[in-house]
Amino acid sequence: MHKKFQIPELTLPRVKIGINSYSWDMRRLLYIGGAEIRHDLVADAIDRGTLGTVSPERLDLVRKLHAVIAGKLTAGGSQETTKTQLQSIREFFRWADRKNYTLSLPTAQVAYIHWTDALFHCWQVTKTLAQRTAYTKGRVVGQLLDHALGRTTPMIELTRLKEPKRRKAVQTIQSDKQCLESAFAFGRLLQDICDGMTLSAIWGPRPVRIPLQSGGELVQWAGMHSMERGAIPRTPYREQVRLTRMAARQAAYENKRSLRSRATLINLRILAELLMFIGQTGMNVSQASGLEFRHFSYSSDIDSYKVRDYKSRRGGEVLFEIFKEYRSHFERYLEWRRTLFSDDSRLFPLLRYKGAHEESRPYFGLIIQACKDADVAWQPPSVLRSTRVNWLLRRSGDPDLTAEMAQHHKQTLLTVYEIPSLQRAVGEITRFWSIADPMHLQIAPKIAVAPGACDGVPSALPFKPKLAPPPDCIYPSGCLWCEHHRDIDSLDYVWALSCFRHLKVLEVSRYHAPVGVRSADHPGYYAISRISDKLAWFRDSNTTRRAWVEEALARVEEGNYHPEWCRLIESVEGASE
Repeated sequence: MHKKFQIPELTLPRVKIGINSYSWDMRRLLYIGGAEIRHDLVADAIDRGTLGTVSPERLDLVRKLHAVIAGKLTAGGSQETTKTQLQSIREFFRWADRKNYTLSLPTAQVAYIHWTDALFHCWQVTKTLAQRTAYTKGRVVGQLLDHALGRTTPMIELTRLKEPKRRKAVQTIQSDKQCLESAFAFGRLLQDICDGMTLSAIWGPRPVRIPLQSGGELVQWAGMHSMERGAIPRTPYREQVRLTRMAARQAAYENKRSLRSRATLINLRILAELLMFIGQTGMNVSQASGLEFRHFSYSSDIDSYKVRDYKSRRGGEVLFEIFKEYRSHFERYLEWRRTLFSDDSRLFPLLRYKGAHEESRPYFGLIIQACKDADVAWQPPSVLRSTRVNWLLRRSGDPDLTAEMAQHHKQTLLTVYEIPSLQRAVGEITRFWSIADPMHLQIAPKIAVAPGACDGVPSALPFKPKLAPPPDCIYPSGCLWCEHHRDIDSLDYVWALSCFRHLKVLEVSRYHAPVGVRSADHPGYYAISRISDKLAWFRDSNTTRRAWVEEALARVEEGNYHPEWCRLIESVEGASE
């Protein structure tokens, strides 16, 4: 029999648990096979000594892992994150027990790498795990071991697990419409539940029938058994027994006016209100479900209300923002909630089952079942927040404003939350070409005076040298500093450009500056420099364009000039002779 004083304190006292919940204790990891035991049986197994004795080599490792998890929780980490960490580290220890690996500070890294190989096998070979699931498990345990072992580089980089790339799904016009239609249908269902679950419906007889805007009704049986619903075939005798029992239970149900007896109906309304609140404010589930009930005050904003804690002399800090249309609905819910819960401080006071703590994460099973009954697609809170962010982004067209309203960094908004919209892209392209397309503007495309193309009226570039020729659609040199001049990606254009530069070189070579004027002030020098920059870009861009430049310069050196400039060059060369 082991001695209790040999086991260190490995509980997590900062975790808030319910009446019937079990404390989070890492003592199980000190025993071989302890990770296999059910959570509600492990404490009794340790006290009885059925797990055997503590493995001394695990003591330092488990103690440091406990210190890491407890430290993160004390620093403000969420309980949901702590649950994930405990579950993942338990799976790691369970695998090590099955494979007879020794777990200690010196051997933890080797065991971890072999465990990640098993996760990789489950993903690649047996297909029992998704890539992201395998990577997440490995990352969570790897981060805990990194802190416990004092590593400076992530241990997961030693494994074959790689984070899957976040690829946004290809959006079509139909899928884009269906996304909003599903959100609207889900919103209408939430509205129907909120409208139908009045105080009279809650305290009235069961089943409660909620009319739906889409047609039909949503029936809530409020804990009524399947036999009472008439779902089982019966003999006349059994039917009489059923009716008698149903009448007795119905009378008892109507006479017992307690919140616990109406918990299903009340929770259904509160969950619907919570989801609608998340869709309006953009809060995450933990923030919204943890809000306290207060005497709220409203201050008008541009298209919304800033909701504050009411103060007699001044408004308190802003708690959240809601749209103007939502205020009447929100106040109606507050009145409903105030009538049912007079001594509860929570804004969304869910009635918990089996002693679960009031701050535990809400479970939306009732709403999911209502969606199935109403044939409506279930929209999780994360999807509601994403739909709200993308709706704001499309309405405003301002990523900075949307990121500020959603409390994200702009980069996070664009890389994680933004969903590409095909309809919006088509609209933007259409608006652009309605402005920029010369055919829509009834302006015929022009042939550039210099080598290249032209798509507008003369307009000088901001960096044009003062002495360089201005664009006027008359002199070719002016095109080199025109905003509407366009290079052509072809050998013929590079050849013509090289010949034009050769012509300007001949022109400058014959120039004799007047007394007191520098020869470098000749406009031809700027044209030669500009053309040389263009040729250098073609040369350095890729091998194909480099070959074009080399071929064009070779032709100029051989005297093989472009037909557009051949006569001018030959005339200048003849005059020079």
